[in-house]
Amino acid sequence: MGLLKILSLEDSINDFEIISEQLIKDGYKLNISCVDSESGFVKAISDETFDIILADYNLPQFDAFEALKFSQRICPDTPFICVSGSIGEITAIELIKHGATDYVLKDRLERLPFAVKRALDEAREKKELKEAEDALIKSEKKYRNIFENIQDVFYRTDIKGNILEISPSVKYFSEFTREELVGTSVYALYSDTTDRDSLITALKEKGEIRDYEIKIKSKGPVKEKYFSVNAKLEKDTEGNPFIINGSIRDINDRKHSEELLVINEAKLNDAQKLAKMGSWDFYLESNTYTWSENMFRMLHLQPFEVEPTYEDFINLVHPDDRLSIENYAQKILETKSTVSYEFRYFLAGNEIIWIQNIITPVFADDKLIELHGVNIDITEKKQFEQELIKEKENAQASDRLKTAFMNNISHEVRTPLNGILGFGHILLNPDLTAEEKELYYNMMIESSNRLLNTLTNIMDISVLTSGNQKVTKREIAPKQLVDHVCEKFSEPCKAKNTILNIVKNQDENDYTINTDENLAGKILFQLIDNAVKFTSKGSITVGYKKKESDLVFFVKDTGIGISDHYKKFIFKNFTQEDNDSTRKYEGTGIGLAIAQGFAKMLNGQIWMDSEKGKGTTCYFSLPLFGEPTTR
Repeated sequence: MGLLKILSLEDSINDFEIISEQLIKDGYKLNISCVDSESGFVKAISDETFDIILADYNLPQFDAFEALKFSQRICPDTPFICVSGSIGEITAIELIKHGATDYVLKDRLERLPFAVKRALDEAREKKELKEAEDALIKSEKKYRNIFENIQDVFYRTDIKGNILEISPSVKYFSEFTREELVGTSVYALYSDTTDRDSLITALKEKGEIRDYEIKIKSKGPVKEKYFSVNAKLEKDTEGNPFIINGSIRDINDRKHSEELLVINEAKLNDAQKLAKMGSWDFYLESNTYTWSENMFRMLHLQPFEVEPTYEDFINLVHPDDRLSIENYAQKILETKSTVSYEFRYFLAGNEIIWIQNIITPVFADDKLIELHGVNIDITEKKQFEQELIKEKENAQASDRLKTAFMNNISHEVRTPLNGILGFGHILLNPDLTAEEKELYYNMMIESSNRLLNTLTNIMDISVLTSGNQKVTKREIAPKQLVDHVCEKFSEPCKAKNTILNIVKNQDENDYTINTDENLAGKILFQLIDNAVKFTSKGSITVGYKKKESDLVFFVKDTGIGISDHYKKFIFKNFTQEDNDSTRKYEGTGIGLAIAQGFAKMLNGQIWMDSEKGKGTTCYFSLPLFGEPTTR
């Protein structure tokens, strides 16, 4: 047995010596240090590496919980055992939950050598497991890189251009199958092979590229198509580039739209020159103003019917822009050069048009004598700019939504998975009582159910988005549907001390509906699941009632409610009122979107009423199958 390096957090010299003697008695060769304060503890674990930490539970102004936090942050792989005479069973369990390896009571120090041996064994096993996990992470890294770049088609090539892998969806864009492409050279797909060389150069310089446009051959009616490429360069152990992971997106329609836009803009410019441009002249000495014919028409005036004046012009300018006109007039006097600026005309019928005003001054003996200008109607350009701004904002909002979704997915998968792994590891402890094993087992089952629910939601939203969800209708009884779904929430409601009420049909007759029982059950499940999630006290009421030719199901809760601002977003994909990474409530933000999608597939509708802080009632309707029947 080698020298064991121990850090003891202990304010009692007698207890420190007893602990040391107990370990030496059991055959351990010790290099043991003792500290009795927070500063001493932090300095010790920061400056040195220890095989194990033995910490008293309660020291003046410092306890084992605080020591454990420092230990996990500075030396997380070092086993931490609480050795105390004042720790209770509940506190000890909390310490273990927070990451402590074990605890030993000072009046049972004969257990200490065994606890130390077990802790060292576990530390060694964790190290071996971490090494195995690191190897697995390294193996999975190449696939994660592909996943992170997937948009439409993912691919993997070597640096020479040989296609190692490509997703089957490539056939939808190029008519080539995966089997035809794997093993061939990517150069054969390029319309211009120099594009590939340029792409490689960019990758070597930056390590990754985004939205890199290329032309690729196709077997379809369109022989060449535009694609946008996202790619990352993967290097070997010696730092040499050897693998490219990436994705491609078909942007052929967008490129053709852009080309068409350029053509249309050229036509628009020609049209402006002919019909949307007016010229004017102002002679200061005579105070006369002249307009061209098109100038009159732009301003909805009969050409040459009246002789225009400066007052006529300034009265047509939008009130908010008149100061700008004066400022540019002052600029002309100061710079004695041509100016160009934009302003608005406020015309009859409250019509507003945007104008680009280009003015050339004429000076004589340093005195302004004439102004010659052109008014160009740029209203359509302004509208187009506003549309672009709106599209940009929509794109940014979409990116934020995807980011929130990925954060939610990461949280909703990792959290229960960590619970499963953690409690699974704890259950290996042979010292656990039957009650403790049942407690940890139930927690592991709860985490498993949460993970399964998350994956089910992801699958449901995927089939909804892809349009692959099938509907199989048959006659079903709504009462049985409600009872079946509510049964799944009996235990969760009990755990939260929330009352789950089922409102029975008041008529002697009941109804049947012709629908897909599975999808209808999923809609009801999502609504009740949402109610349980956001209701910490009070009640949840579930029922249904006939309304005209529909059967309307409802789920009413006394939970936190929804703000008026957020109600319009509540059924959108990947959204929660609180999207912060530290949000209080779990969930991916797709449950209500799934419910709405399934309701539409079943020819139904879904809606809700809610008041912040008072609760929410969600409804969905399904068509009745026929007249009520006695049951």
